[in-house]
Amino acid sequence: MATIEDLGVIISTDILIIGGGIGGLVAAVKAKGENPEADVLIVEKQTTGWAGKATKIGGILAFLGPNNNGDKFLDFQVRSSGFYLNDQDLLSKYIQSSYRAIEDFIEWGTKLARTPDGKLLAFPNNFAPELSMTFIDIDLMLPIRAKARKMGAKFLDKIHVVDLLKKANKVIGAAGFNIVTGKFYIFRAKATVLANGSCGYKVRRFWVAGTGDGIASAYRAGAEMRNAEYGNLYGHTVYQDTDGGMVGHQFLFNSKGENLAQKYLPNSGPTGVFLPVPLAVGLEKEAAEGRGPITFAPPPAQGGGYPKMGLPKLNDWSQRMAEKEAKYGLPPGTKREIAIPLHGETSCIKVDHEMRTSLKGLWAIGDTSYAGSAVAGAVCSPPGITPGSGIMFAVISAAWAGPSAAHYAKEVPQNGLDYSETKNLKQAIFAPLQSGKSFLPGDAIIALQEVTAPIKYNLRRNKERLNKSIARVKEINEKLPELTAKDSHYLSKCHEVKSMVLCAELTFRAALMREESRGSHFREDFPNRDDKNWLKWIILKQDNDRMKLSTQPVPIEKYKIKMSD
Repeated sequence: MATIEDLGVIISTDILIIGGGIGGLVAAVKAKGENPEADVLIVEKQTTGWAGKATKIGGILAFLGPNNNGDKFLDFQVRSSGFYLNDQDLLSKYIQSSYRAIEDFIEWGTKLARTPDGKLLAFPNNFAPELSMTFIDIDLMLPIRAKARKMGAKFLDKIHVVDLLKKANKVIGAAGFNIVTGKFYIFRAKATVLANGSCGYKVRRFWVAGTGDGIASAYRAGAEMRNAEYGNLYGHTVYQDTDGGMVGHQFLFNSKGENLAQKYLPNSGPTGVFLPVPLAVGLEKEAAEGRGPITFAPPPAQGGGYPKMGLPKLNDWSQRMAEKEAKYGLPPGTKREIAIPLHGETSCIKVDHEMRTSLKGLWAIGDTSYAGSAVAGAVCSPPGITPGSGIMFAVISAAWAGPSAAHYAKEVPQNGLDYSETKNLKQAIFAPLQSGKSFLPGDAIIALQEVTAPIKYNLRRNKERLNKSIARVKEINEKLPELTAKDSHYLSKCHEVKSMVLCAELTFRAALMREESRGSHFREDFPNRDDKNWLKWIILKQDNDRMKLSTQPVPIEKYKIKMSD
């Protein structure tokens, strides 16, 4: 008689952390700190300590210093960035936890910027009042990985976790496969933490790891989603010739020499490093009306690169980039045309104040639940629209989830697995290897990018185009059974495609439902904010293979920051 052991490699653990980026590592450290006897396992699709986005966009941390005023930041974030869709209680908890995260970084042995006399270098954050900023070296995860390992956490790399295992309304583990050997893995866990990132549709090279795997697995398991419409981040303009750089939008000019920030953002206060919606729509309008190309023309730079702050990896990288630019780049002063690529950042798993999802036994941290936490409100990801908040939210949310998961795992028994359900799941996971069809994952990704990346679909929204986007996503979804994989690497791509298609549907359906404009969500057919009808969060959940949408009123009456007159 066949048993579940015949299906694949079975591993049992107290706490399963899916994702070996900075959030997963910190969750492991905090879980072991709460319960040193707990068996903690990190499972990562690539390599723990190098995975995720922190090493690719690392370098900046935003925090509330000991002498800063958290109430002023809260007021700015709610009124001017989140537009009252924030969970203000959780936002307050986040901002008050931020300096503790800085102290944790120091304790773990990461390299933070220092003044010549050895003090922490902190400077005012120009993108949000009261916040401070500092720099951290880009090998920041390696000391944390060493700390987790020393505390007894285990790592298992090259495992693509596809789906969660459930018993009733409780998550009891997960299943996936090794992307090198193709072996099937079954994980039994008392508590499971999703730490495997947001969805960016592979548009940006340094965002390529964000394929929404955790979001998709949580949704299929029945977890609630929130704020999915805010998965349309067009983070910042870049140089079109290199798809690189973080081009300041304050110095963008059309062919007539007009400064477009001044034209479309008159009298604006802090707007953050990310591209404001009115300016993004204006840039598209300028090109459409023949005033392109749009070029970046900043004033002459003063100095070059980062100052030496005791950050050897960051300084070395900065120097090498400057040398390559001097050797291979365009002559100084050349006007360079810009592009506006989609970053995406769908991060919509709904969580509470300990990062618990709506399913027992499941937590979601970092970029899996940034929007879903409602910390940021009506803006894609970072609260306060400031650089340095992405890493900080991953670390802080992990610091909340780790102890919570450890406490839960100590109180509940290990559950058995159902043979038939696990067998059917294995067959579904490996189906592309036997499909005999010709739909390649690369072709599917291109088809999806054609409907998710353009501004006309994902930023300048209206009913007609949103319905067109949903119909196109549905067409791709209907072809997913035809996906084919020639080996386990391509099998991983097939499942990334399935996750990204689901994330796109979540985003477009929520955007269609929200009939107003608020924050990063802009509707041409509903251009004004509608507090009377839409001071609500949109909740999405799977219901008998259908996507069910509902709303939940924002409890503004209990929050500190009330509606403006």
